[in-house]
Amino acid sequence: MNVIKTNIKHIYCGTVEEINDGKRKQYPSAYRKKKIDPHKSLFVNNLGLIDDMQGDKVNHGGADKAVCVYSQKYYDFFKNIHSLELPECTFGENITILDLDDSDVCIGDRFQCGEVIFEVSQPRQPCWKISSVTGIKNLTSLVVKEYKTGFYVRVIQEGFIATHDTWELISRKYPEFTIEFVNQCSLNAKDNQENIKKILTCEKLAKAYYESLLKRYKFKEHGIQNWQEDEYFSNNE
Repeated sequence: MNVIKTNIKHIYCGTVEEINDGKRKQYPSAYRKKKIDPHKSLFVNNLGLIDDMQGDKVNHGGADKAVCVYSQKYYDFFKNIHSLELPECTFGENITILDLDDSDVCIGDRFQCGEVIFEVSQPRQPCWKISSVTGIKNLTSLVVKEYKTGFYVRVIQEGFIATHDTWELISRKYPEFTIEFVNQCSLNAKDNQENIKKILTCEKLAKAYYESLLKRYKFKEHGIQNWQEDEYFSNNE
């Protein structure tokens, strides 16, 4: 196996606050996160970074979504291709990595970082809150359509991590199921029926994502989902 590694650029944690974007009722979210002191080590348990919180525990958090990871390469992409100067942690990620992106990372990959072993569980499924919090029109749908979602990891071994720690691949079981590939198939389930059948056999795929992808497969869905549209209003409103 080739050496695949990068470094953490920043680590972020959030606390729950009420967000009012002027388009819907205010809602609780820990999307806006603060950068962790680069000299501080942070403990990671099976539910994620010890100082991180979630405002919506139905759709965020849990063992399969313990930590959200995003590539610095995509900030460069949106700047160069779409002229978007995005501030750090625009996407509410917990960890920004430097040189790897969704085309380099596969479902089931295990990465050593500091004392922690992470396992890739699913692509992130960006929702309307990206556009809502940032105030950038159609940013959520752009992220989805460009297959620049980032990904979630579960925690196999708890421990401490710190900014600038190495993020190194230690095992790979499903090299064909990159995060980018899974995103491409999910966005156009109608034309990727056979590919999705194979993805659904992956035992490392998070249960909630499996169910979501299975639904798109069954109904041969294409394009973004309604909860990824800027004007989406939740059922709680």
